Amino acid sequence: MKTIFTRLIITLIFFFASIITLKASHGTGGEMTWTCMGNGQYVFQVKFYRDCNGIPGSQAININTTVPGVPNIFAPIFSQTDISPEGFYQDGISPCPTCAGVGGGSAQPGIIEEYIYRSAPVTLNGVPPAQGWDFIWGECCRSGLVSNITGGGSIGFGLRAKMFSYSGQNADPCFDSSPYFIEKPVSILCTGLQVVYEQLSIDNEFDSLYYEFDTPTDDSGNPIPYSNGYSILNPIPGVTSLNSETGEFAFNTPLGGLFVLTIKVSAYKCGELVSEIRREINLSILNNCSPILGGVSNLAPEVAAPFIDQNTGLFTSYADTVMAGDTVNFDIVSYDFQNFNNGALQEVTISAFGQQYGANFTNTASGCLIPPCATLNPPPPVTNPASASTHFNWITTTAHLGYSFSCVQFLNTYYFINKAIDNYCPANGNNSRVFSITVLPTMPIPPVINNNGTLQCNLGSNFIYQWFLNRLAIPGANTFSFTPVQPGTYQVLAVAPDGQGNYSVGFNYNPLGLYENNFLSSCTISPNPSADGLFNISASVKSNDKTFITIYDVYGRIVFGLEKEFEKGTNSLTIDLSKLSSGVYNITFSNEKNQFSKYKVIKM
Repeated sequence: MKTIFTRLIITLIFFFASIITLKASHGTGGEMTWTCMGNGQYVFQVKFYRDCNGIPGSQAININTTVPGVPNIFAPIFSQTDISPEGFYQDGISPCPTCAGVGGGSAQPGIIEEYIYRSAPVTLNGVPPAQGWDFIWGECCRSGLVSNITGGGSIGFGLRAKMFSYSGQNADPCFDSSPYFIEKPVSILCTGLQVVYEQLSIDNEFDSLYYEFDTPTDDSGNPIPYSNGYSILNPIPGVTSLNSETGEFAFNTPLGGLFVLTIKVSAYKCGELVSEIRREINLSILNNCSPILGGVSNLAPEVAAPFIDQNTGLFTSYADTVMAGDTVNFDIVSYDFQNFNNGALQEVTISAFGQQYGANFTNTASGCLIPPCATLNPPPPVTNPASASTHFNWITTTAHLGYSFSCVQFLNTYYFINKAIDNYCPANGNNSRVFSITVLPTMPIPPVINNNGTLQCNLGSNFIYQWFLNRLAIPGANTFSFTPVQPGTYQVLAVAPDGQGNYSVGFNYNPLGLYENNFLSSCTISPNPSADGLFNISASVKSNDKTFITIYDVYGRIVFGLEKEFEKGTNSLTIDLSKLSSGVYNITFSNEKNQFSKYKVIKM
C-alpha cells in the first residue's frame, strides 16, 4: 500500500511539473491597446503571442486596472491565427511546421500563434492622475530559456499600458485612442545577418509618437531587471538601433538564444503625454540555421530602389520632399537569388502598409486618409521566384499639405512600409523599409484677419476657399469670410486658379470671442524649408512688447528659447537651428498678455 501511495505521489509530482513546464513555455509576448469609440466608451484589445509547443491560450482574460471603480476589464477571445514562418526547409521540399503540426513539448522554435482578446465597450470615469492609469494583464510563467533577464522561467509574463490625463479632461467621454502596432512581430531569426524590421505604430488622432526600448514586466506589471551584459539600450547581443520616429529596428547579433525584447511607444498630444503602449516579444535567434546550397547561410531579401544611397551604394531609408501638385512615382524592387538544395529558387514576397494607400492599393479615390490616394501596381502581396517588384504612384494636391492647429501638426509627412520576405525555414529571411514623403505648399500662408468676430481671407474672387472646424471641412463655407458660431479651431484653405494653395494658421474660438494671432499682425519666415537651419523672420506688432520666442519639436519638447523686445512695426531677426536634426518644428511668439501666434518651420 505504501509503495502504491509513493508511486502515486511521484506520478502526481511529474504530472504537475509537466503542466508547469507547459505553462511556462507558451507565452512569448504581446501588446495592449484601446480605441475611443463614437459612443464615448473604450474598447480594449490584447494581442497575446503563444508558443505552439506549449498549451493553448485561454478563451478569455481579465485586464487589471488602477481606474477607480473599474478593478478589471473582461476580454473574451476575438480571433486565433497561426503567424509561424511559411515556406520550405533547405531541401526545398519539406514544408515549414505549423501550430497544427506540432505537439506539446516539441522542440520546434518560432512556431507562434496570435490570440486577440477584445472587450465590450467600457466607461472610464475620472481624470487620470499624474502617474496615469495602469492596465495590466499577465500570467505565470516565462520560458526558462530566456537569457537576457534575471530569473528566467521563475518570473511571470506581463503586458502593461498607461493612460494619462490631457489638460485635466475627464476620461468620460473618451478623448483619445492609444497608438497600435501595424506590423506583426518577428519571432525567429538567424545569427550573423543584418536584420531590419518595423515596429511602426499608427495613432488615430495623429498624436506625435516616440519609440524607445523598455524593460519587460512581470504578471503584476513590475519591471524585470536585465541580466549582466544587457540593458535597456542593449537588450539583445550585438549592435542594435531603434529609430525613435518610425520604430525601425535594426540589429546584427553573433550570439544565438532566446531573448526578451520590449518596445515602448509614447503618444503626445500637443506636447502632453497621453498614452504609453508596449510590445514584448521573445526573439528566438538560431545559431544553427541550416546552410543552403553551397554551404552559405540563408540571407534576407534586399529591398532595393529607391532605398540605395547613390554615394555609398548602401541600403538605407528613403525620404522625399515634394511640392503640392507633384506626382511621386518609382519602382520598389526586392530580390533574393539564393536556391534551395534541390535547385529551386526561393520565392520573394513584397507586402506593404500605409494609411495613404488606397483601397486594395489600387483605388486613388478612397481607402486612404486624404484622397487622392497612393497606389501600387501590381497590388501586394506580390510573390515571384528570385525577384518581386511593384510600382509606387501618388499624385499629391493641396489636400495633402496638413493642417496646423496650434501645437497639432496634422500629417503633411506620410509614412509607407514595404516588406520583403523569403520562403526559407526555419526562419524566413525578411527585410522592411519605411519611406516618407513630405508635401509642402506652393504658395505662402494665406493671411486671415479677425473683423469684429468674422474671419476674412480676401485674396480675390478667383480663389477657391474652404473653411475648416477642428480639422473637418465646414459644408457650404466656401467664401472668403466665415463667422464662427461654436467653440473650436478654425482654418481656411485658399487655392489659386492655377491649383496652388495653402492653409492658414488656426484660430481658436470660445464663447468670449476669438483669440490667438492677435499678437503679430504679420509674420514672414524665409527660407522655409531651410537647408542650413537659418530662418530669417520679419514680424510686425501693434505696440512695443516684450516677446518670448519658443521653438518646440513634434513631441512638444522645447528645443530653443529667446526673449526679445519687439518695437511697434516690423522687427527682423534670425533663428539658428543648424545644430538640430532635420524635421518639422513649431515656433511660438508670445507676450506677457498671454497673446500668441504659432507657425511651422522645416529644417531640411
